[in-house]
Amino acid sequence: MSEQQGEQGGPVVAQDIGPWVVEMQWPEGVTQGGPAVLVVRPKDRENRPLGGISSTVLREIDFKAAAERLRAQAATSEMRSQAREEYEAGRTERLRQALAQGVTDEYLAMLASAYVNYLSGGGKGPLAHLAERVGKGESTIKGHLWQARKRGLLIGTPGRAGGVLTLKAIAILTRVVPGGERISIVDVAAETAQEKPIEGE
Repeated sequence: MSEQQGEQGGPVVAQDIGPWVVEMQWPEGVTQGGPAVLVVRPKDRENRPLGGISSTVLREIDFKAAAERLRAQAATSEMRSQAREEYEAGRTERLRQALAQGVTDEYLAMLASAYVNYLSGGGKGPLAHLAERVGKGESTIKGHLWQARKRGLLIGTPGRAGGVLTLKAIAILTRVVPGGERISIVDVAAETAQEKPIEGE
């Protein structure tokens, strides 16, 4: 049984029943009651089961288990969302405290991480977003991101928003940020796939 997002925006829970896949979709935000949409399709679309869908297949659909799975997914999603909000609040405080010590590599690595994270999550206007969090002007933040690139902490494409953290930045974050050892390996892979910058001032 699996859960995914349906075409119309509501969550979908799938069950395997013999040669069939049953997909149940609930309206967005609804976790009680049965599904609003039910789709039964063959697992192998090239070799459809003989006789088609039978009443036996329909009786084997476990609506209770699907609803429980849906609620478990919703609870997990809510916990993740809450943890993300708490982490982001902590990130803002860490950024401000680090900047109070000066424009150090530690501060720049944290700023670069916040920048990459915000854009990878689909955020718009990263300079305004970071300026509000750090308590500085957009031009100051732009200058700090330039310094992060110059010091070998962030790789980016000139004239375009975004980038990836370097191994140097990840090493700093691992040391100074709570949970830093869980920095995405995707950042490392992306960094090693590109030409490495010359590190240093």
